[in-house]
Amino acid sequence: MAVQELELTNKKKSTKFSTVKFDENIKEKIEAAPDLVFRDGSRVSGSEMWRFMTTEGPKRYPNLFSKGKNHGFSDDAELISGFRRNYFNTTMYDRLNRFAAKGTPVVFIQGGQTHEPYYAAGGIPIRPGQVNGWATNSKENMDYDEADLRRLQIREIGRQALTVDACQTAKYEIIQNELVQGISIIAPYLCTRCSDIGYGVEAHRHGKVQLPLLPVDFPVNNQQNKPWAREYVAENLRRLVRKIAELSKVEVNDDVLWKEIKLHNEKRRLAREYLDLWWSAPVPPTNSQDHTAIAGLGNESSNDPVAAKQILEESLKEVKERIRNNVKGKNLSDDPVRLFICGSCVNPNPHVVDRAGGVVVGKDDGLSEIFYDVEETGDPYEQLAKTMLSFPYELPTEERGRWVAEQVKKSRADGMIFMYQWGCNFQSAAARLVADVVKKEAGVPTIIIERAMAESAQGQEQLHNRVEVFIEMLRQGKK
Repeated sequence: MAVQELELTNKKKSTKFSTVKFDENIKEKIEAAPDLVFRDGSRVSGSEMWRFMTTEGPKRYPNLFSKGKNHGFSDDAELISGFRRNYFNTTMYDRLNRFAAKGTPVVFIQGGQTHEPYYAAGGIPIRPGQVNGWATNSKENMDYDEADLRRLQIREIGRQALTVDACQTAKYEIIQNELVQGISIIAPYLCTRCSDIGYGVEAHRHGKVQLPLLPVDFPVNNQQNKPWAREYVAENLRRLVRKIAELSKVEVNDDVLWKEIKLHNEKRRLAREYLDLWWSAPVPPTNSQDHTAIAGLGNESSNDPVAAKQILEESLKEVKERIRNNVKGKNLSDDPVRLFICGSCVNPNPHVVDRAGGVVVGKDDGLSEIFYDVEETGDPYEQLAKTMLSFPYELPTEERGRWVAEQVKKSRADGMIFMYQWGCNFQSAAARLVADVVKKEAGVPTIIIERAMAESAQGQEQLHNRVEVFIEMLRQGKK
């Protein structure tokens, strides 16, 4: 099924949601901000950003600029770096189309983990959620309801092609039905955050679209200090880099990889500095949506780590100023209930959390990857392997739980929510033990919530209700 054939059954345009309108009072600040500089040396001025976000973007992608009770950009208009981050993320699909058009290898990868080998070899790593967004937004001029229906239809193709019992993380249906054009190779790490990536990758071997498959094998169960494990993963990484470099026609030596490692180490350090400041601030300086997005820049780069690092630096500067002036994040209540989140691929809705009197302080999936730098000496592949094998998220479940408990204490969280998708065999199995360890070690209440992937974005009231009730329970406990 080609993308043009995936027709929407609901043709009526929705009128129940408004379109985001940016305050003209911030236009001068946006236009005065420095150019955003990308990896290839291209630049985008503040004026160009303002034009896209107020004129071109809403016309092409009404769904992305839609505003409802539980969706839309952050209301924090005064956070200038937030506006720039929204531009950066919204234009990611245009950049992916340009990469694909000029033959740059776009590489389907796992969520989380490090991205240095992919970028160093001349590729563009793209994780499952981004592939889903790319496929959804390959059709322009959809309102929010139409885009929501399109996502559900795409997901249903995967259920019918594979099984209803699997999380559709490997995006089998998108790649095999060619709903996006340009993915050159499927090369994820087979780490323990996800049980279905490995299964889904193998399923691609039997599809009509035959792409190169190069999964990076990953020894589990505390192998980070064993020489054989580091050497094994390092050799997998060398094989990965060689294969992507064959496609990109880029010559990769150790110096090229070291340069990439140093760039990503800088991002990780900036993100840790940001987290330390945010966690220790008397009042949360940003809301849940902005906080999660800023911290995420430490590992996630939306296909350009150079621009991502610049936005992270700008965000850190603004947050420092807010903390000095005791500024509270937009829409947060006084003394909000602080939530730490665990689990892969799913989060509580930040609008719901903030409105219910809470705030998200951190998430183990994502933070795990920014807490460990790659040592900048010796063999770059072996140092990358050592770091990858050390990430707390990939350690035995009890050790992961103890690491989470430490972050819960550092972030002064009042409670922990472990969330996972329907069909996620690993996270559903790990949830109870992690929650028990956190409750014992950190002394905070915990709850486990499963999300049904079959639901539309507007059909998650049961999930929202459970989050709201947990926040209310924690609030009563603070009195």
